[in-house]
Amino acid sequence: MSSTPYSVGDILDCLEELSEECDSISVERIVGAFGTRTFGPAIMVPALLEITPVGAIPGVPTFLAVTIALVAGQKMLGKRHLWLPKLIADRCVSAEKLRVATHKLRPLAGFLDRHFHRRLKAMTRAPFAQIAAGVIIVLCLAVPFLEVLPFASSAPMLAIAGFGLAVLVRDGVLMALALAASLSAIGLMGWDYADGGLSDTEEVDGVVKQETVDAVEDTAAQAGAAIEQGGAEAAEAVGEVAQDAADGAGDAVQDIAEDVAD
Repeated sequence: MSSTPYSVGDILDCLEELSEECDSISVERIVGAFGTRTFGPAIMVPALLEITPVGAIPGVPTFLAVTIALVAGQKMLGKRHLWLPKLIADRCVSAEKLRVATHKLRPLAGFLDRHFHRRLKAMTRAPFAQIAAGVIIVLCLAVPFLEVLPFASSAPMLAIAGFGLAVLVRDGVLMALALAASLSAIGLMGWDYADGGLSDTEEVDGVVKQETVDAVEDTAAQAGAAIEQGGAEAAEAVGEVAQDAADGAGDAVQDIAEDVAD
């Protein structure tokens, strides 16, 4: 087994070695391979996974957010060893899929390792690490509400990935940037909520103009009239499109299910 990881490339090396040992690897075994530097990878990897197309599958962003919040909570409490519930720890991934994933992530790992490294290491230790963990939990709480919009939850997940990378490579500059960006975003969301949300003004807080809302309503009305005029043929066509979409979603879920076995 490779040594404790200090870079993204080291993480991929660990995963590659694990994929050569057996046909499937449990989450618990993957976490154990990272040794004492578990918290950084355990925060960064799920967040990066959510940013991929997998994050578009309903329920996946929330599941990943819950997992990250569990890890961040233990980091905030100063735990030295990560504990995962059996439901998560016993999940397995195919060794072949893991090898393919590590190969595809090599270019990204090289980029991250070149640009992020040990700087201002004190910013990655207590109390800043505990503050960052608290901010991560707040960002995770926002994910279920953002999941209703396609890939909207990727914004907080990107910030969370930044925290995880900062902890992994001991980059205090990245930690400070992630903290500043996250606190600003949380402040804006809090201000907007206190101001009544996105629909409290005629122009919808300036984010979506009333003209846009009217245009969408007109388009919906026209579409409804067209379907009504078309009669049974239009309804049948819509049904076929809906069925194709459902089949596609089912195939995507099945592909993910094959990667992670119960």
